[in-house]
Amino acid sequence: MLVLTTAHRPLATPRARLPQPPAHPRKPSHERHRLRDLLLARLPKSGLSVEEQAQLRALLPAAQARNGGHSGTVYMQSITAAGWRGIGPAATVQLRPGPGLTLVTGRNGSGKSSFAEAAEMALTGDNFRWQGRTQVWKKGWRNLHEHSSPEVAVELCFDADSDGAKKPVTVRRVWHGEGLDESRTVVEQAGKPTGEDLHDVIDAEQLTLYRPFLPYTQLGAVINGPLTALHDEISRILGLELLSDSDTAARARAKTLTETENAAKALTATVIQELSTVDDPRAAEAVAALSGRNPDLDLVRALLKGHSAADEVHLSRLRRLAALEGPNLPTVTKAVSRLRSAATVADDARHGSAEDARQLIKLLDTALEHRRRHPDVSDCPVCGSTDLLDRAWAERTRAQVERLQAEAADAEAAHRELTAAVREMHDLMQPPPAWLQADEPSLAALWRDLTACRAAREPRELADRAERAAAVLADACLQVRDDAIRRITAQDGRWQPVAARLSTWLGQAEAAQATKPVTKQIKAVRAWLRALTDELRDARFKPFADQSGEIWRLLCERSSVSLGAIGLAGVGPQRQVSLPVSVDDADAPAFGVMSQGELHSLALSLFIPRATHQDSPFGFVIIDDPVQSMDPEKVDGLARVLDLYAQHRQVVVFTHDARLKEAISRLGLRATVMAVSRQIDSVVEVVPVSDPVSQALEDARAVARDPHLPPEVADRVLPPMCRLAVEAAYQVIARRTLRDAGLEQSKIQEKVTQPGPLTGLAAIAMGMEGAGPVDVLDAIARDHGTSARDLIRQLNQASHQTPTKPVGDRRDLVRRTERLAKAVQAR
Repeated sequence: MLVLTTAHRPLATPRARLPQPPAHPRKPSHERHRLRDLLLARLPKSGLSVEEQAQLRALLPAAQARNGGHSGTVYMQSITAAGWRGIGPAATVQLRPGPGLTLVTGRNGSGKSSFAEAAEMALTGDNFRWQGRTQVWKKGWRNLHEHSSPEVAVELCFDADSDGAKKPVTVRRVWHGEGLDESRTVVEQAGKPTGEDLHDVIDAEQLTLYRPFLPYTQLGAVINGPLTALHDEISRILGLELLSDSDTAARARAKTLTETENAAKALTATVIQELSTVDDPRAAEAVAALSGRNPDLDLVRALLKGHSAADEVHLSRLRRLAALEGPNLPTVTKAVSRLRSAATVADDARHGSAEDARQLIKLLDTALEHRRRHPDVSDCPVCGSTDLLDRAWAERTRAQVERLQAEAADAEAAHRELTAAVREMHDLMQPPPAWLQADEPSLAALWRDLTACRAAREPRELADRAERAAAVLADACLQVRDDAIRRITAQDGRWQPVAARLSTWLGQAEAAQATKPVTKQIKAVRAWLRALTDELRDARFKPFADQSGEIWRLLCERSSVSLGAIGLAGVGPQRQVSLPVSVDDADAPAFGVMSQGELHSLALSLFIPRATHQDSPFGFVIIDDPVQSMDPEKVDGLARVLDLYAQHRQVVVFTHDARLKEAISRLGLRATVMAVSRQIDSVVEVVPVSDPVSQALEDARAVARDPHLPPEVADRVLPPMCRLAVEAAYQVIARRTLRDAGLEQSKIQEKVTQPGPLTGLAAIAMGMEGAGPVDVLDAIARDHGTSARDLIRQLNQASHQTPTKPVGDRRDLVRRTERLAKAVQAR
């Protein structure tokens, strides 16, 4: 791959303002564990009571270890797709696995965004463009021209711990069905499956936390989604989720305590209403005890002294007996009748010819099988009779077998009916309830007598015993039930039920009373957690906010919309990201006054610090179409931001907008540029793109090396081509000089593209605009030597008049041109 330019002079003004991103990603710092230690270390001096500290320790979530994943920083070496979106046959974007900016360009529909989506799908199993969409949106994921199974793959490199070597791993996602979710992931190394799972290679939590993909559809979602979600994403990056989780647990605990109190209050109102309808002096006293602001629990306890637990146990026993249900005699009678009938039929079948029929069937089947195997032999193998087992015998025998089978079937049906009748009888003889032995032992004994009938082996005996035992038990149950109802009625019909209800209320009131000190403790714990959260959040969020703010200012340098200090505000449902905005020093709602380009710039300002956080293991960032809706000034700012982060990250940008490539070239920034083109039947090709200087020099070399080119043609063509290379180099520097001087982009474009001698363009590049040609040539001689001055004169003359003398050594002219162009770029 070729670089876009070789010039790379730091732009002092913008970069001095922009906070430098981390020099390189580092391994996760396990902030959650360190935060737990910090929180516990501060507890002794927190001002919380011993009880409150104990509550906080109980609320802390359990420590969780991070998932697996290869060690080292991960870079992307290639992206491959086949049968996926706009890509038909397999196509690959090769990337240099390491820091640097790569620009993948191509017109709309060329398939470039398909590569970005392929990388996202390979590692995450999803694409943001489909999140929250209906199935209609997902139908276009397969390529229309490629009929083989789709697949996407990324080749990853991991920095080794010591020697710096790379360990390439390919993560491949292949589809085995028609649905988007019908895929599986294969991890390969050196072309062979490793047996690892995707999450053995990439930590799932870190992929969610530092998601390094920003598709175009997510640009709007970053800011259009709920700010609570954005707040939570940033908080997790800052390692504050432990505090958030602890506050959530405290809030849930407080809610439970409040619900206990509210339930007691609701029950109080209900019990007061019930007591008010009871004509009993004790009920009136209970109403008075419950009606105050703070119910008199001691008075209620005194009222309940006469209502002992033993009384309640006795009453509960009577209620169980009053609701007791014995055997259902009609059902038992029906089952007994069925059993007796089935027994009679079974006896008839058993004493009939059914058994003989079964044995004879077996014998005749054996004889028929012998006849089938030996059709030419009619002698009986048992008795030796001749001409006995002939065809007529076989037909008679088969008819006899069919008659015998019918007789045997009737016997089997009788046996099955008898078995079912016995099972039904057994099912009706269930054991007594477990509580009955303690409540009414004699009745339990009768119930066991019924159950014991199941031991009868003879069906008629079972029917007789069950019929007698069921009748005895049903009569006894009826007597016990009627007696229990009478005894319950004889109880204190007014006070006893009310006392039971009042006892239930007392238990809930005591539980509610016990929650009050705990509620105060939880309130104190939450207040301390909020203060600690504010303190740590402000400290940890500041570098993030500084980067976001300065990225915004660089992207929107000439915008009338100013963005203040971004902040995380609120807790619980009120949490959000604060985005203070002003227009010409007047406060304004952020999203209401921003243009689409400014909204996208804001989204980038929030995404880049998150994706490039120092704890992220991902050394790469993939951004799709960030240039849309941006004016030229913002495109320049975007180029600078991308270049800054590309110093320590692998930044891959997909775009159809040529302005970003032009801005990178004009600002003299290093970038690898590739072009994606799509041919018929979705054949996609990816080729490297040279910068204007390199392209002009390459064209000039081709002319200089052509032995068949006539000298007079070379003398006329080669100098203008070399002039184009020097002119392109001076244009880059001239644009940067005018930009640093504060000129608007339109004015810069007009100045650097106006026709004229090379000395005019060189004068602008060297900050000598308006100087005469002689002074400019002298300055070129001082900077690059007299040979450079002579070359400029030669190229100028050859471009504006017919050459008066031959070029001479063509290759030497190209070499001198290349030296001067590179020297100019290096300014």
